[in-house]
Amino acid sequence: MLVEIQKWGNSAAVRIPAAALKETGLQIGQKLDLQTDAGQLLLVPAAESLEDLLARITPENRHTPLLDDPAVGGEAW
Repeated sequence: MLVEIQKWGNSAAVRIPAAALKETGLQIGQKLDLQTDAGQLLLVPAAESLEDLLARITPENRHTPLLDDPAVGGEAW
């Protein structure tokens, strides 16, 4: 797939065609890690930080506590 580097402010940009997004499973707004290797550019999905993951927790998707049952038998909590 042939694309062209274009000027974007003081930087450069490359448009990623919709077909390439679909094939790779990438989404608009997704963070990528830009790497270089032997003169090539590589775009790799960025690992999410703990802060980013915790920010997505809502009351609707939060799991119920697992260890809040009362003690049974000789257990000590």
